[in-house]
Amino acid sequence: MYPHHLKYLAEKGAIWFNPCVGLLGFQKELENLMKKLDKPFNYVWRHRDLKRAKEILAISIIAKAMSKSENLTWWIFKPKVDPPDGVIGTIIKNEKGNEEMRVREVEVVECLGGDILKTIVNKLDDKQYEPNTILVCFISQGGIFDFKDISNKLLATETSLNNVFLVFYGNIIKDVPKNNNNNKLIKYLLSFSSVQVKPIYSSIVIDPINDCEDLKTGKAPAYYIYDGRGRGETRDITLESPPKLF
Repeated sequence: MYPHHLKYLAEKGAIWFNPCVGLLGFQKELENLMKKLDKPFNYVWRHRDLKRAKEILAISIIAKAMSKSENLTWWIFKPKVDPPDGVIGTIIKNEKGNEEMRVREVEVVECLGGDILKTIVNKLDDKQYEPNTILVCFISQGGIFDFKDISNKLLATETSLNNVFLVFYGNIIKDVPKNNNNNKLIKYLLSFSSVQVKPIYSSIVIDPINDCEDLKTGKAPAYYIYDGRGRGETRDITLESPPKLF
């Protein structure tokens, strides 16, 4: 059974989405908002109506990165009311052979400009979270950053959370091979990156074209519904109308 602070996850019909739904759906959400507001990209990108979609994207990047690094399937859940901003979960079998969802709550902070380290510290300052909560800093600004230096400084700083990630569009410059043709360069620019800066330093790149192929071909489900029955069991449920994440 879920602990008290996660009771909302056991509600009947709680829908978990494949993170690729978030990765592939964000651009469409951005385009729809640009049409609705009839404003240029720079205006829409900072608009409050895009905040929820950005949170979904950041959470999706983390879930997909963990799926790749751990060779597990991590799902995402967006609560109707925050906190938390989101939850990621993977289905495991307990010692009795029953399926259970192992979860991590996720908080998202966006860095639109300025100092990334200060943005993270300010978000965590004087705030209390569940110990296994993941903080994700979504870097919205362009530029060249020393993520290893940020990690070292963060490791030397006492914070209320010990699991901190940076996510952003594109790739770490040193990881982009030189002498790429235009098609390959576009592929790197359209990728997503996740950099863990605490408690360890590591990075992983997500190529939505290839990494989400299973979803696009129908080999992987787009969503999963947890039917909370009080004992931790799970079972698949089919809906006549597919749910929407955004």
